[in-house]
Amino acid sequence: STFAEALERNFPRFRRCCQDNLGSRRAVESMARSALQSGLSVCIDRTNIDQTQRSHWVDIAGEFPGVPVRIIVFDTPYGICAQRLRTRHGHPTITRVETALRVLAQFASTYQPPEPHEGYDRLLQLGLADQSPSYSEERILDILQKLREASTTTAP
Repeated sequence: STFAEALERNFPRFRRCCQDNLGSRRAVESMARSALQSGLSVCIDRTNIDQTQRSHWVDIAGEFPGVPVRIIVFDTPYGICAQRLRTRHGHPTITRVETALRVLAQFASTYQPPEPHEGYDRLLQLGLADQSPSYSEERILDILQKLREASTTTAP
């Protein structure tokens, strides 16, 4: 979410579509379609832990000829995620630390990394060293450039 918020703030041609703010996947799908119809680029701000979840976005992109699908995997160690959840405040849907940690455990136990056959064009894996508590315009441009240069076949 930190990256997606900074992306939209620094580059208004990107539309952040976030289920935490919109309330349901269907609302995110609607917003994504509307943005793509308007010629904007879309950033799906959602965990998308398996192929089934990611397929919704690949399918929507397929409704708009020429729209590439690019995936950024924020590869963050479990312990770091748990620590961030313990100190996070103001999340729109998960307000209790215990709930957040339970969701994290569920995500971690069912996570399936993206595979090349899923229909994306590029995949970039960002390790902890490549992540930031805040993203400047310059840092976002660097990540987008790395994404453009990323492999189409390397799964994390």
